[in-house]
Amino acid sequence: MPIEALIFDFDGVVLDTETPDFETWRAVFQLHGAVFELSWWSQFIGGSTSSVDIIGELERMTGRTVDRHQVRETRRQRYLEIVSASPMLPGVVDYISDAKRMGLKLGVASSSNRSWVEGHLTERGIIHHFDSISVSEDVRYVKPEPDLYLLAASKLGVSPENSLAIEDSAKGVTAAKTAGMFCVAVPNVATQNLSLGHADVRLDALSDMPLESLLRAIKT
Repeated sequence: MPIEALIFDFDGVVLDTETPDFETWRAVFQLHGAVFELSWWSQFIGGSTSSVDIIGELERMTGRTVDRHQVRETRRQRYLEIVSASPMLPGVVDYISDAKRMGLKLGVASSSNRSWVEGHLTERGIIHHFDSISVSEDVRYVKPEPDLYLLAASKLGVSPENSLAIEDSAKGVTAAKTAGMFCVAVPNVATQNLSLGHADVRLDALSDMPLESLLRAIKT
């Protein structure tokens, strides 16, 4: 089936927001004499983290209560500073420009909220390239359920089978494959040790394989 649309995850694919998320929480835990394990945190990456009681985990590990508001706000401020200063991940701009040149439709399917995704896409001057943006407010269930990818394909007017999803997490790959899409996994530091074997292709970075080469590989 010919690929007619390219659908990006956002966090960890367009921007590596996940590594600084982990690193800033790890710094908080270290400050309190505890260890923030990536193996624990990685189980939540790609889905909704709003219900994860990270500070509760810190209090459980240390046996002490903390000023939750202060910890949360100080950590988030540092996190936002790092993300705002982060460049887009290698190959993203090339994939976008190549997709446009080839007449492919472009979408985003993210478990994050609209203000987060659209804010960063706008800040980096690329939001106008996308024909649709599907986010957590648009569906009942986020990844690993397929809802976001099915919605993205519907908005773009293409079938899931004619869509190529770009993901970095196990939950994201599961969502894309359950939706019936071809999926490329491009893990970052925070997701590189996750089980991503259910993706069709795994790359260290999008810059490792031009889009045209990837599409040729899919056809074969």
